[in-house]
Amino acid sequence: MAVDLDRRDVLAHRVAAQGLHGVASVGELDVLTLGLQDSPPGSAGLGLRQRIAHGAPDQPDLVLAMTVRGSPHLHRRADLPLLRAALRPGDNEMLRAFLGGYGDELIASGADGPALLETVARRLREVFPGGTVTKGELSGAVSPSLPEVARPWCPGCGTAHVAEGLFRLGTLYAGIELEPGGGRRQRFRLGPPPADPGDGDAALVELLRSYALLAGPVTLGDLLVWLDTRSVTAPPAWLKPAFDVLGDELVPVRVAGADGTVFAHAETVATVSGAPDPPPALLLPARDALVLGHRSFLVPERSAAKAVWRAVGSPGVVVVAGEVSGVWRARQSGRTLRLTVDAHRDLTAGERAAVERQAGVVAQARGHSGRTEVVWDG
Repeated sequence: MAVDLDRRDVLAHRVAAQGLHGVASVGELDVLTLGLQDSPPGSAGLGLRQRIAHGAPDQPDLVLAMTVRGSPHLHRRADLPLLRAALRPGDNEMLRAFLGGYGDELIASGADGPALLETVARRLREVFPGGTVTKGELSGAVSPSLPEVARPWCPGCGTAHVAEGLFRLGTLYAGIELEPGGGRRQRFRLGPPPADPGDGDAALVELLRSYALLAGPVTLGDLLVWLDTRSVTAPPAWLKPAFDVLGDELVPVRVAGADGTVFAHAETVATVSGAPDPPPALLLPARDALVLGHRSFLVPERSAAKAVWRAVGSPGVVVVAGEVSGVWRARQSGRTLRLTVDAHRDLTAGERAAVERQAGVVAQARGHSGRTEVVWDG
């Protein structure tokens, strides 16, 4: 039988679990296991700043790496072994989840995908030019030595080079990291050599457990959206067994906004009513970890959800008392940083004031020392 949970309790619990009261240390910030996505560049810095006072992504315990879906995420360095084990493809079907359209080409070739990934990772580390390099420089260094199937013809570049998904995932297993603060032109550096990833099945279950604890309530479909680069609806064979193993720890729940019955971790159900009230307002970056999970629960209104989750160029999110209540974008003109806020509902004068105070946090995270203003759209 499903357990009924109060929406406000669940939202408050998520905010607290993800460290958004801003009092956690890096070591206590378990959301870094899932990672703070850095797309567009600088997003992870703002997400970290909202969780740790004066946080910066270039701390020695932190690392920016291509992890979930091959996207750049900020993690604790100690999280990388779990991520490498959990995301390591055991077969071509799992690897295809990271490769987008190229995955079908790889499957059709009959190549051993996991072995090909190992080759790409080994060669990336062997040919790394040293210092910091751009993506183009690293791709150019590694591509000539790879098998043809790993370097399809790219019409946009006018050359054959290592497939995008293989390159991204290969950097994770090569121990190659992103240089923080590199902006839109990503620069890579060589990190410590990775150890043997260990038991991938157990690691995947552990990663899904972290997701359920930090981004619940969830369904198997929500996990698929998080981990797979493709638009697929049927749960893949590599993901469902791990979810089934976790099933003994999950409780079916009903909560306002969610589509039918969803699942919360038993630990969450036991403690959900004890979370402190969320901060009055937060300005979070696009695709922050707080908007992971069951989307219809987080943003029940369909038109508002379309504004939050866009295929390309998602905006930042306005969170008022734990609820996603709008979106925002920033634009700098000369010495002025202008934040345009589009609220999904009428905000009170006090709520607007709390949102406007958040503009200073955004400016600080961006290293902006000039004038900051908030413009309300609509």
